[in-house]
Amino acid sequence: MVRIGQKSTTKQKVSAVQALHCIVVLLFLLVTGTVWLSLEAMQVPPTSASDLGVNYIETVTYTASATRSVASPTDTVHQTHASDESLLIATESNCPYRSWQDLTEREKDPTAMAHRHMVDPPKGGRRTLVCCQTSAGPWNIAIHHNWAPLGAQRFVDMVQADYFNNQNVPLMRCVRNFLCQFGLAGLASRQFQSTIADDPNWLPEGPTHRENDAGVKRFSVGYFAFAGARKSSGGSRTNQIIVALKDNGPLAGGSPWEVPWGELVGGHSFQTLSKVYTGYGEKGPSQALLHKENALELVTTQFPKLDSIISCHVVDVVEES
Repeated sequence: MVRIGQKSTTKQKVSAVQALHCIVVLLFLLVTGTVWLSLEAMQVPPTSASDLGVNYIETVTYTASATRSVASPTDTVHQTHASDESLLIATESNCPYRSWQDLTEREKDPTAMAHRHMVDPPKGGRRTLVCCQTSAGPWNIAIHHNWAPLGAQRFVDMVQADYFNNQNVPLMRCVRNFLCQFGLAGLASRQFQSTIADDPNWLPEGPTHRENDAGVKRFSVGYFAFAGARKSSGGSRTNQIIVALKDNGPLAGGSPWEVPWGELVGGHSFQTLSKVYTGYGEKGPSQALLHKENALELVTTQFPKLDSIISCHVVDVVEES
């Protein structure tokens, strides 16, 4: 009797252990399956123009039809970063906008973009579309000659003289949420040293006009202007340029050289702008360093993360009455 009872107990123990093992296996499969599903659900989709948090991009839709043979602005950015070779062979074909007709109707008519411009910009006149390839991706720049005729023409002259094509031009001073300054590049900096006169400012000046009633700031993200010298009287613009990384109220509020003459267009351009490295801030390469013969070598060694402009080309010119 005792032996029979002991044997039965042993069988019960074995059955219990087997049942427990099965439960553990089922729980393991259930948990791992849940974790896998959770990880799938948490994956972040690729960045798109609408994810950048810039009002200008959020209110304008860029479609494949607006970029000709290029599938999408996002695809273009990824292709640009896909290999170093694509950066070395930098031509106008790297930009989705290859003619003025590729721009959206709202981009062609800045007066229709009250959410972007504090006041209506000057209408008509010559407009030049430029494609710049940077180490962060492509920029399309719309140059409005009647916004600031002298400043616009100086930049076009620099582009047509291959100023940005014969050597990399470092984005030497990029301050987060403020601006990027560029233009100096070793011996090439000796070009376009002659100053040009200031253009009349089409933006309202003074501290009371930093922002309008709709909340639009004076110097919008993606605006281009020239840097200048504070003590100058009558013109100090040469070959140094600024582009706004964020909407800014103080810029163009009285410094005569800060009148905008161009702007970025296309969601791809603003994606590139958001990727420009700003970690060096005000501690980037000095202007003295950038005037040296071996400036670009020094920049590569001392500031390895600094972005640069690799090339710029005029891709289209239109005249409007």
